[in-house]
Amino acid sequence: MTLVITRFPTSELDDPIVFRVIEGVWQDAGALSHFEPAVDDRTVMAVVAPEDVRCHWFTLPDVQGRQAESIAKLRATEQSLGLVHCSAGADYDDMVATATIAPEVMQRGLDRLAVQGLNPDIVLPFALSLAIQSDGVFLAEMDSLSVVRGAQFAIPDDAVLRDLFIGDAPIETIDADTLQSMLLSASAAPLLNLREGVFAKRERAAWITPEQKFWVRRLLTALVVVTMLLALATLTKYWIATASENNTALAAAQKIDPAIQDIDQAESMLTASLNRQGKTQGSFASLSAALWRSVKASPNVSVRELRYTPDGILTVVLAAPTADNINKALVTIQQDGFRITATPRQDTTGATLVDMTVRMP
Repeated sequence: MTLVITRFPTSELDDPIVFRVIEGVWQDAGALSHFEPAVDDRTVMAVVAPEDVRCHWFTLPDVQGRQAESIAKLRATEQSLGLVHCSAGADYDDMVATATIAPEVMQRGLDRLAVQGLNPDIVLPFALSLAIQSDGVFLAEMDSLSVVRGAQFAIPDDAVLRDLFIGDAPIETIDADTLQSMLLSASAAPLLNLREGVFAKRERAAWITPEQKFWVRRLLTALVVVTMLLALATLTKYWIATASENNTALAAAQKIDPAIQDIDQAESMLTASLNRQGKTQGSFASLSAALWRSVKASPNVSVRELRYTPDGILTVVLAAPTADNINKALVTIQQDGFRITATPRQDTTGATLVDMTVRMP
């Protein structure tokens, strides 16, 4: 796991140094403007200069935990001038440390880091990264940051502020190795984190895990294969049905002219015959197909006569032992959307006949 540590930038032109810590080894990754995120970058911490954040400590012996932090944040906010973003954390004994920062400064720094692909997990005042729990005064420096820290105060390293807060008290400088160790400890367990509330880090929701993606891909592949097989089976069914109908039509045509060899020849001869009679093929194919479909679906119904007139009307004489048989055929062709007229009668044998005309819808 790689830890990325940098100074929290204060403007668009601010170009702090970025450090990578890999297995405890510190590496200078160069200026922020040239930084390129790596896959192994797991945790990003930005430390805020003392000039940009105000740290204050409150003693709250009667309350603890979240309640103490809430009270401390409320008091720190009340003591601030103007609108601030505040965070708090338990320090030592009954002390609660707070950090307040102007919202525009916080947003500006986050935007500057985002330009280089950094979305910090931790934003921590530099002073609060120092583990100080004594009455001494300490000086820490890092990448143009300089803070003077006591048990209950943190100020920029300024001569005027030194005189005001410290006077003649000795100042101990924290060496580089000790400072790096403190920063590593702070990244693992920060005293507080300014990335909360409206500035909380928002990660893109992971709706699906890699393992789930694998199974989704397999299921989608299986779905595509099954769909193609079903489509192929349906086409095969239609091909077989079409071939069967063509064979039936060819057999009927060969009764009229045994010289017909295939269905294409039968269709061409039918077209030629209609043309010789001054009739166009028009809707004859659809009308006759609808008729034969209804007759085929109705047992004991046969066609005795079939005529097609130039005005597009198919005239048919249907025959069946009973009227019920013919009615089934009539209902079927009507359900297909064709307009029909039907006149029932009987022949000399007692069979039921229907003189029917079929028109296009």
